[in-house]
Amino acid sequence: MANISVIIPCYNVADYIDRCLTTITSQTIGVDALEIICIDDASTDDTWQHLQVWEQRYPDQMILIHCDQNGRQGTARNIGLQYASTDWIAFIDSDDWLELDYFEKLYQITQQGDCEIVSCQNKRDFSTDMTFFEDRKTDKENRFMLVDTVEKRKLFFNLQSAGFAAWGKIIRKDLLTDNQIFFPENLAYEDSYWGPLLHFYARRVYLVEEYLYHYFVNPQSTVLQKNADYHTDWLTVQSMKWQAWEERGFLAEYREELEYDFLCTCYLGFLKILFLRYTEPSYSLYLLVKEITLKRVPDYRQNTYIRQGLNEFYYTLLESLLLPLSKTQFQQLSVLAKAYWKQD
Repeated sequence: MANISVIIPCYNVADYIDRCLTTITSQTIGVDALEIICIDDASTDDTWQHLQVWEQRYPDQMILIHCDQNGRQGTARNIGLQYASTDWIAFIDSDDWLELDYFEKLYQITQQGDCEIVSCQNKRDFSTDMTFFEDRKTDKENRFMLVDTVEKRKLFFNLQSAGFAAWGKIIRKDLLTDNQIFFPENLAYEDSYWGPLLHFYARRVYLVEEYLYHYFVNPQSTVLQKNADYHTDWLTVQSMKWQAWEERGFLAEYREELEYDFLCTCYLGFLKILFLRYTEPSYSLYLLVKEITLKRVPDYRQNTYIRQGLNEFYYTLLESLLLPLSKTQFQQLSVLAKAYWKQD
């Protein structure tokens, strides 16, 4: 009987999906412990044919879903969650891969105590081969976190202690379904909504301080594409996140934390997208992100986290939120920012 539902959105990953599924079906926990749900998000290459081969090899473990229209990763993950029949969920990106004891390491923690999330560390990996880490340890000890007070929640949220991304962890399914923690659909950058929301509901989290997840730096990935129309989805997702905080009543208790998050993600995060993902950063988009941010956070200088959490470079960038920069000054700022991130 399966213990973990592994949800894998797949879009034009014919070059990578075999590596991903090889490390999943070779897990030391045993393939019988896994329910592998692959959602082909209307691929235009032969990803679907690759998935069908794997289904023939593992007919009892594989569930294949084919979408006629592309809904992006958020839609695919939500669909996969509907099909999941186990108590534990794992989201894996189809161009990433795992250490072979990934699921055994994470799942055994759930058998030792009452956890809702078990998370591990990840490393960026540029390899096109199936390599494994020689040194997996961090300099930290494994630890259990009980988030049972407002002050603990503030720290847990600010540090994003369970991990920002959907992958790199296993999660109790009822934590997601009972609290309506789903992904934005038909939009890029869905994790930047889902991850912060997860941190408002998790209470019992275990952090495994080992590098067990390979995050493939794919030059064709969504976040690295130049001048793509969907980069403005970042602004839509951030606005949706703020709306969710309002509707769920988080602002009353956590306004400073949420304002600081919004300043860092919506404003500073989008400036980084503007400066690094556009050949010529748009002044109009800069004015738009200023308007969106100032609507929620009229004066960032009142926030106590700003000086604690930002270095001088990011604080200087934040100054542009209140300064009336001309188009020429904005372009000069872009040059400075690109130079900083190039050496960072």
